[in-house]
Amino acid sequence: MEIKLNSVMKPLGILAAAGIVFMAIKFVGFIVGPLVLAILFVAVLRPMYSAMIRKRFPRGIAVLLTVIVFILIIAFVGWVFALAITQTISIAQQYAPDITAKFTDLNATLGNLPSYASGLSGLLKSFDPSVISGFLTGFIKVLSDFIGSIVIIFFLFVFTLTGGPVVMKNMREKFGDSHQLTRKTRLFMDNLARYFILRTLVNAITGVGIALVCLLMGIPNALLWGLLTFVLSYIPYIGMFIACVPPGLIAFATGGVTELAIFVVFCIVINGLAEQVVSPIVTGRGLSISPMLIFVSFIFWGWYLGSVGYIVAVPMTLMVLLFMNSFEETAGIAGLFSDIPEPEA
Repeated sequence: MEIKLNSVMKPLGILAAAGIVFMAIKFVGFIVGPLVLAILFVAVLRPMYSAMIRKRFPRGIAVLLTVIVFILIIAFVGWVFALAITQTISIAQQYAPDITAKFTDLNATLGNLPSYASGLSGLLKSFDPSVISGFLTGFIKVLSDFIGSIVIIFFLFVFTLTGGPVVMKNMREKFGDSHQLTRKTRLFMDNLARYFILRTLVNAITGVGIALVCLLMGIPNALLWGLLTFVLSYIPYIGMFIACVPPGLIAFATGGVTELAIFVVFCIVINGLAEQVVSPIVTGRGLSISPMLIFVSFIFWGWYLGSVGYIVAVPMTLMVLLFMNSFEETAGIAGLFSDIPEPEA
């Protein structure tokens, strides 16, 4: 009876502790998003930093070079987001009359359809084009909040990069290399880095595909929409379609429903090939996350942390899954929604 009680109480204790952590995060949500991004960048750039240390680079030089690479990455992402904001505002101003006119013409066309198709016409009439404006406003706000957090992310990155090795060294000295805490911390950082490095390869293919589609269809700023797709595709399945909303609106404004439908079909095909064909080949075994969980996490972390939550949704979810996978009692639950390698013995 005691064994059964312990087998029940331990996972409940873990879940209770996780609940307390979630409550605490809610109160300091303004710093959690930037901190998660800083930890993510440290995990991704740590192999480069460690390689320089092994080659006996002075620690200060290794830190400086790593920080320079980080600045270049952040500058690139900020530049893409800034251009996307500018072009999205321009789309809202330039194409709003055309989009409204296309909706009016489409309503008129559907109004002439037979009675059995009247439901489709009614559904379209109930759609308010101002919803598009609201979506674009929210899209701009999320990107703006990220740009506004760059300074905080930078300082958190530097402190985490320089302080992380000290923490790991103290952990090894205190607990030893074979201790669960040491192994699982290292496993967490390695898996986090592996996931996002391999994810970058998949995103590059997706971004190139969308840029080519925009170029072939004559949609302006094809390179920008490809770059935005590359960046936002770190949110699998969802990010690409968010990035494709502005060029999709241009396709609708200039070519109507037909051109929009062609663009959407291309987006679905590219996303399907990237996520279902290319991603499994590139990433191999492990680190795949259920599309349903990604969609739910996107909504949850956006509600939980605000605008930045949409950007860190996948890293936060991956962190939770890796944490759960580190314990025998909760590894089975994590396995229902992901395929993450078991901790090495």
